[in-house]
Amino acid sequence: MNSIDLSWLKAFQTDQPHFGLERMKILLSLRGNPHKNLTVIHIAGTNGKGSTIAHLRQFLQERGLTVGVFSSPYLIDYRDQLTINGQSISKQDLATLFASYRSLLLKHQAELSGLTEFEIITAMSFDYFHQQKVDLAIMEVGMGGLLDSTNVCRPLLTAITNIGLDHIVLLGDSLEKIAQQKAGIIKEKIPLVLGNILPEAMPVILDTAQKKAAPLWRYQKEYQVRFLENLPQGEAFSYQSKIRSKTKLVTPLIGKHQVENAGLALALADYYCQLRSLS
Repeated sequence: MNSIDLSWLKAFQTDQPHFGLERMKILLSLRGNPHKNLTVIHIAGTNGKGSTIAHLRQFLQERGLTVGVFSSPYLIDYRDQLTINGQSISKQDLATLFASYRSLLLKHQAELSGLTEFEIITAMSFDYFHQQKVDLAIMEVGMGGLLDSTNVCRPLLTAITNIGLDHIVLLGDSLEKIAQQKAGIIKEKIPLVLGNILPEAMPVILDTAQKKAAPLWRYQKEYQVRFLENLPQGEAFSYQSKIRSKTKLVTPLIGKHQVENAGLALALADYYCQLRSLS
């Protein structure tokens, strides 16, 4: 199979999505609710999600885990949105999912009216990771958090990388309003790991976490990251938490902000291993 037919998805593309989780819940229920049988780390944020997830996947994979990642949008190949241990879904597996979903959507058009392409590929990712029996799935929020289609999951851990002014027409024109949307992924009693959150946005996050009784790991509080120097092979930094202390680590990604992303990924990996009693 040399190519995959993506043309049928055009009918579900829109510049004005109707936010909400009801269509996702209906679609996933028609597929047997695969998202309810997955261990998930759910990650939101304005920037840094991609590199944080890349580091986190590597850290967990090095511990022998099978790690699924859903991220969007794709840069080169549509299949790159669904990966397991860094390998994109095969053309055959994606074609099989497409065929199954096209049939389902045709049969349930009325119930799923208004469904978007992003909702479809999100549902497929839950489905695929469940079928492949991954140890955990890292799910990247598409936009915002509260009403994003990934937010149907019940994660083991959540994370917010940072908060800036993004998609202001849809999410709000202030850091506080956008923080409210990002904070929508915070779940009752589910641990939350934070990146470098701006002071203007932090009160919203902390208030939501308190109301949800969500344990917190905060940047430069419960875990500390310090930039050391720029090296030919990348950025050197130190990391410390109650679980581990490293005097010198190196991320191959360039830029001091990548040190923050790598530190957040380490904190998430540490917290995950602590919850799973992994060394």
